[in-house]
Amino acid sequence: MTMQRLKNRITQHWLLGLLIAASISCALCAAPGGKERVQWIWSGAITAESAVVKAKLRTEEEGPVRLLLGTDSNLTQPIEVEGQPSGNDRILQFTLQGLSPDKRYYYALQLNGEVQRNRRGTFLTFPLPEQPSSFKIAFASCARTGSERVVFDYIAQEKPLFFLHMGDFHYLDIERDDLDAFRRGYDRVLRSRRQSWLFRSVPIVYVWDDHDFGKNDGGADNPGRSAARIAYREAVPHYPLYAGEGDSAIYQAFTVGRVRFLVTDARSERSPRSVPDGPQKTVLGAEQKAWLKKEMLAANGRFPLIIWVNSFPWIAKVKEKADHWGGFSSEREELARFIRDNGIQGLAMLSGDSHMVAIDDGSNNDFLGSGTPGFPVFHAASLDKRGSVKGGPYSEGTFPGRGQFGLMEVRDDGETIHVTWTGRKEEDVLLTFDFSVSSSAVRVDQR
Repeated sequence: MTMQRLKNRITQHWLLGLLIAASISCALCAAPGGKERVQWIWSGAITAESAVVKAKLRTEEEGPVRLLLGTDSNLTQPIEVEGQPSGNDRILQFTLQGLSPDKRYYYALQLNGEVQRNRRGTFLTFPLPEQPSSFKIAFASCARTGSERVVFDYIAQEKPLFFLHMGDFHYLDIERDDLDAFRRGYDRVLRSRRQSWLFRSVPIVYVWDDHDFGKNDGGADNPGRSAARIAYREAVPHYPLYAGEGDSAIYQAFTVGRVRFLVTDARSERSPRSVPDGPQKTVLGAEQKAWLKKEMLAANGRFPLIIWVNSFPWIAKVKEKADHWGGFSSEREELARFIRDNGIQGLAMLSGDSHMVAIDDGSNNDFLGSGTPGFPVFHAASLDKRGSVKGGPYSEGTFPGRGQFGLMEVRDDGETIHVTWTGRKEEDVLLTFDFSVSSSAVRVDQR
């Protein structure tokens, strides 16, 4: 690294630090005695016409609690939205409907007539579904519990449409059926100054991996499975969960423009690693796997680009008891065969768990021995854990390290969707990869 580049980086970090410090200072000044009445607040489940905001109060409020929602940052003419309890942990859910597509909204809680401006948030609604649209998202995984690393500031700087967190939200490895322990995990992350700023600046899409679901490399055998599932539903502003409410898996799907996202739960239905690899060993479980296949069939020919969000490595050599898809090779082959036999087009995968940035163009994604490349895969990355390499090989190389995240830019001109994947280490670009999918094969909906 040149001396000038080092100076530039130090200056950037210093300026970002000043910005965060100013934000924190204002927040403390706005709260009587320096105490926040709102522990945390974030948004998610964004569509072209709706959103969900969830917030946790420090104590029970005696007066009315409302969410103010408006299209100007000062909330001068807001609408008021009543909240509903989300579980039993002073968490409220505000379901926002009747919104306008592709529009910036701002929100803040009003507690007994006092607006909590120090916890103001914002989101941009999605463009109309199934219409050509261009946008950018950020995605990553794996951060120390409550991390304050500057990478979160760089993600916010990119102003993505949403931030996709693909697991290891914290590293508490809770191995007991203790709902309060999982609640404390969310509190520790969402009260981090840098992360709370990011989550108020950008809406979230989140699915867990092993450390935030339970024990390291664990699955459905985690003693805390039920508590993890309930805590997720309480705290996270998620899309409708196809498995239903209560103690069930958290797979979900949503659409941005002409891109369909399928988010799978790779932990809470998973067979223990000790089960011998074979048809009976599963990552997804029978119901979720049937849902994924159905969603792929429904999206094929309707959406030019289908993004499968899978929280741990897909490309890996067969290895008994491994914590990657190579340890579940029979199910991986089943899914690969389904994708090939049904002509699923425009598929790409975003994945986490491994502490690296890595991209494969599909050339190492052939698990049927056909010699035909599969779909491209992007791993991202370690937000704040020591770098490591898992799975592979990857055609574009591997970049282990921390302070990393991925960006996906979509440019849809109505004929072709052009995609640029960029792997970042804070402000540095590690690698880029471009691909395109044509809409010529997209069927016309005759409704």
